[in-house]
Amino acid sequence: MAKKSTDKNVTKEAPRYPEKIDQRLQQIRFRIEEEKAEGLFINFLPNIRYLTNFSGSAASLFILKDEIWFFTDDRYEEQIQTELYPLPNLKTFITRDVWGYCTKKKMFKNISSLVFESERLSYQDVINIRNIIRPVKFKPAIAIVEPFMMPKAPEELESIRKACEMSEKVFEEVLKVFKVGMTEKELAAEIVYRARLLGSEGEPFPTIVVSGKRSSLVHGSPSDKPIKSGEVVTVDFGCIVNGFCSDVTRVFAVGKSTKEQRAIYDLLLKAKDSAIEKIRPFVNGKLIDNIARSMIEKAGYGQYFQHSLGHGLGISPHEPPLITFRKDDEFIPESSVLAIEPGVYIPDKYGLRVEDDVYVNRDGAKYLTKAPSELIVV
Repeated sequence: MAKKSTDKNVTKEAPRYPEKIDQRLQQIRFRIEEEKAEGLFINFLPNIRYLTNFSGSAASLFILKDEIWFFTDDRYEEQIQTELYPLPNLKTFITRDVWGYCTKKKMFKNISSLVFESERLSYQDVINIRNIIRPVKFKPAIAIVEPFMMPKAPEELESIRKACEMSEKVFEEVLKVFKVGMTEKELAAEIVYRARLLGSEGEPFPTIVVSGKRSSLVHGSPSDKPIKSGEVVTVDFGCIVNGFCSDVTRVFAVGKSTKEQRAIYDLLLKAKDSAIEKIRPFVNGKLIDNIARSMIEKAGYGQYFQHSLGHGLGISPHEPPLITFRKDDEFIPESSVLAIEPGVYIPDKYGLRVEDDVYVNRDGAKYLTKAPSELIVV
């Protein structure tokens, strides 16, 4: 296919961008200097969206000392005229062969070294790119972008807040239409449908609906199994507003609940709330994980809670920081958004998980969602 290229500034209709992005660019450029390079190549679309607001499916970004180069293909030539942030010294290029275009136009003539996100490129891609741009060095850099995306701008937080409010409304509406005998797939379809009706841009991840014995599957896919009276149902889903996600897990019992189910739900609620109460900026995530995990272990269910307590939330539904017992050096930044989700999963019996989203400010963590105080029976 013939290649088309442009080199121009973005039109004046482009949206204003959050002031936080100037800080992110400054931090990234400082890291580029630390790596003794002249520029950074970014190919991970969520990171590109954080910095440019681009919502399409194909893009590359170069952060240089004095310029930013944005590449996409001809499908998005019109879209980017109004979508991209008016970043300082931003140049856009339309081509389907980024590296070929750069070498043909000798764009790297004053560049001796580029770094890339080591977590985001395959070994084969790195070899291919090095062969094309030689003698320019192409070096891996660890955690050169993500740490600066964890603190959210006020505008980004507002989008997450709206997505959270939308998710809670979806759950309320779905409970009203739920009927015994509905399959897990049908309930998942209702969740997705009602989220879209309320304005969600899509699903941050495949919606989880598991019931009865299948509710012990931590990330089980919805099946054709009918949901029966006397079963516990776990739903894990989210909404998207302006590219930003919510992520909540809710459980309910059908017809009736048992004493043990209510006790486990109450345990999870207390473990989650106790952990959230101790969240502060720069606290080690392992310590927060341990607060909830120790409560679940003390109650005798420790072996049934094997995943991490939580994770960051933003353009991707699972972002740093990780709130986990598996890492000793994961710290919670101020202005980050977290999903906290303790669970108990008893094989061949049932599982319950409670998940809320919170925003971390200097005073602690503020709830963006709030799980029901008791196990709901429908």
